[in-house]
Amino acid sequence: MTISVLNASIPQHKYGHVCAEILYGMDESRIGTFEPCVIFGITSIPSRALHFSILCESGAQWARIPLHLLRHTLPEKDAPVHPLYELQHWDAFSYEFGIVQYQFLREMACKFVRTDRTWVPASYWFTLDHINNGFSDYPPEHKCYHILLCEDGSGQIAAQPNNRIIWNDKSFVKPNHPLDYRVMSEDTWHAEHRPESSHVNPQDTAITQES
Repeated sequence: MTISVLNASIPQHKYGHVCAEILYGMDESRIGTFEPCVIFGITSIPSRALHFSILCESGAQWARIPLHLLRHTLPEKDAPVHPLYELQHWDAFSYEFGIVQYQFLREMACKFVRTDRTWVPASYWFTLDHINNGFSDYPPEHKCYHILLCEDGSGQIAAQPNNRIIWNDKSFVKPNHPLDYRVMSEDTWHAEHRPESSHVNPQDTAITQES
């Protein structure tokens, strides 16, 4: 995992497209048109959606392109266009974050749930997890962001937490398993917290005692 502040490189840059209106001052006449780009960086600013850095075919490099104005592939005709609040339900918690691409999840198929309880098929790209803030340190409110590539023809990119995703590992996942889990409890666990009646010092029972 790479720990970053504000900006970070993306594991494995991706060739995609950017919605042209963001390149022309949000010119409404450009809506529905796209320019090829390379998506190579990500930006985290508290209380804002995730943003990305791109390189255009013109040689222009843009920073802070919002999530919903990128496409990992050109959209298909009559494909849905998901609003930003469906692609990312929670704004960033912090300037500080870690980036990792879990090898077990790499390119794994999945689906995430929209607010209307319909599902969007997708595949895994990488994960962003914030650090050094009260939300991430409090178990019931912690949210990591799995960056997903929508596979419903929209070509869009989503940032979804664990509790809105079902993964499709055919060799392990049982599709009909009941989903009746609850939010993580407030408990935290600490190796050094021991019952008052226990007076054994771990150093005294180690194989080799350090000086």
